[in-house]
Amino acid sequence: MTERGAIEDWDTRLGWMRALVSDDEVAHRRALDRYLLVTRDMRQAREAYDTIVLRVPRSVSAEEGAWRRFRDAWLLTPDAALLADSPPPAEVPDWGGLPYALTYLEWEARFPAEWTRHAKVWSSKQRLIRLLAVPGHHGPARARLLDLVELVVYRRHRCKDRDYSRIARVIDGDDLRARLEKARASGESWTRDQAGHVLWLLRNPQVPINRTNWFRWLSAKADADDPLDIGTEGFIGHPEQSRHRERPEDPERHERPGPSEDSEHPNTPPPKAPSDPPPNPPDTPPATPPPTHS
Repeated sequence: MTERGAIEDWDTRLGWMRALVSDDEVAHRRALDRYLLVTRDMRQAREAYDTIVLRVPRSVSAEEGAWRRFRDAWLLTPDAALLADSPPPAEVPDWGGLPYALTYLEWEARFPAEWTRHAKVWSSKQRLIRLLAVPGHHGPARARLLDLVELVVYRRHRCKDRDYSRIARVIDGDDLRARLEKARASGESWTRDQAGHVLWLLRNPQVPINRTNWFRWLSAKADADDPLDIGTEGFIGHPEQSRHRERPEDPERHERPGPSEDSEHPNTPPPKAPSDPPPNPPDTPPATPPPTHS
């Protein structure tokens, strides 16, 4: 596919997402309705697949068809479309899905209550943040990332917000530091602390980004003349083991969403039933028919 074709393909699949962050109430509502429609279709396809798997006697062909219908519906949801087709880190700045990944994160940041009610999957948020935490972003994308970091610093902490410090490190510059210094003068203590911690992490890039070091920094800040001058001794410890993958696993090998995720919005297809076909590209039939169970 040509570069233009790839761009048009992303726009066809997810172009409607732009209105999720629109100030036009009518356009925003239409986009939200579209999101609810694709997630409803995905849930119904999943329920149909689960029902067919439980039938006795089992039908391999019926299960294969239900699986394909569910996977096709799953790939129409924004987080699945973005994470199932994510590029290696070096290709992210030129990735056709980048504008839509940014829109997804902006939706969560600007409309947190709406996102939490309708789309909450914290692991999707975290994986997208880590996916975009790479150097080399071009001007428009970097500007949107700057706004996201600033917005997150000014609000009370939400789950996985700490990963935005990874974004801050790859877009570091005078403009970002000026925004963070301004936030340090905020009348809200959490904004001052969050901005100060991000600035301190920028000064000390060897320090892993994790909750333990956040609390250590808060504790050390109480006795420091300038929180930005806190030393790094005792902070580094064991480097954090990142779970980010350059490419996601084959979705057909993923497990069901765990109890910490919203089961109404699964971000992975169900596991294979015993008679499901072996892993293959979605448009390729199994090499050999699976066994029939009676």
